[in-house]
Amino acid sequence: MGTCGIAAGARGVMKALTEELEKSDAKDVLLSISSCAGLCSREPMVTIEEQGKPAVKYVDLTAEKARKIFSEHVLGGRIVNDCALAAGSERTL
Repeated sequence: MGTCGIAAGARGVMKALTEELEKSDAKDVLLSISSCAGLCSREPMVTIEEQGKPAVKYVDLTAEKARKIFSEHVLGGRIVNDCALAAGSERTL
């Protein structure tokens, strides 16, 4: 949700993810925002972090793609390869 992300449509992606989270029964999902990741040309981006698994960064997102990622990856545990840039490039502190 940095300036470049917002300009590229991050608010719509965040809204879609918030709506999907509210519709789901998921109790163990935390949705948060971050500032610029330095990949302005690939915004909007989302990083999915699961305990014990490599983080997955998704790029060039739309609300529709975000809903697919929520359904397939967050709820279903399957990486959405056509939207993923990298896995394992980030770590949780």
